[in-house]
Amino acid sequence: MNDPVYMVISNRILFGILVLAAVAITQSFVINVLTDAIKVEAQNQGIDASSVYETKSMNLGSNIKNLVILIPNEGHESQNVGDQSADQRLINQPYIPQNAIVPKGTTIVWFNGDVDHDHKITLTGQNNNPAFDSDVFAFNTASVPVVMNNTGSFGYYQADVNNEDTDYVMNGTINVVEQTEDPSTSTTIGNTESLSSANIDTVGTLMVPTEDLATYTTDLENGGLSVLSTHNFNDIRDGDPQTLIIWGTSSSSTISLENVVSQLEGITSTLPYS
Repeated sequence: MNDPVYMVISNRILFGILVLAAVAITQSFVINVLTDAIKVEAQNQGIDASSVYETKSMNLGSNIKNLVILIPNEGHESQNVGDQSADQRLINQPYIPQNAIVPKGTTIVWFNGDVDHDHKITLTGQNNNPAFDSDVFAFNTASVPVVMNNTGSFGYYQADVNNEDTDYVMNGTINVVEQTEDPSTSTTIGNTESLSSANIDTVGTLMVPTEDLATYTTDLENGGLSVLSTHNFNDIRDGDPQTLIIWGTSSSSTISLENVVSQLEGITSTLPYS
């Protein structure tokens, strides 16, 4: 065992093993860095509920086909600080999300969760030219869908929604961008799982009292909708705890967009806001 030749060979083998281990560790580090870089890039198309609440915006990647925008309860109340009805609002935006970036070909539906208030959506394109008019749709129903087949910036709005603040206009934006096959543009669940890997292509939002979150999570899941992200906040009116939910599902023959709206109608009708 003390043969010098044997010692040299053993040392060479040990050195080789150490080199291979160092290479493997380096490769693993590089892969992890690249993976993290992809995830950071993908966060630009994330659907984190806290981000949607704070920025009033949602950026969807190329894997999303349908977006359901919520008109929250009291969404018709003035959003301008100091206006007569501004303190009647529950959440900080008249549409959730108020602003969206979506891939070309995305279908948009507005769902009316504003109790006892009718709504309509007027969508405008370049030079404020009308691009879509939803007609009036009642509480706990949805607008007719509109497919965003053209890229560009679109505004949508509804005026004459508040008798106390007649100048208040509910408004939002939709920016439509070209689709891409780049995997880094897939929408992610928070900062982790890609929605494409989860087979989710339809997303939307819902606002519920925080104390009832477990009940409504079960209701959503029983209807085929998964809770992807949540954010707790205190409402503007009374400071009561509320939760913003981002949900998702896969559109198919069994869970069509029409079926999704039907599931939302069943849940919204049981919310204490109504």
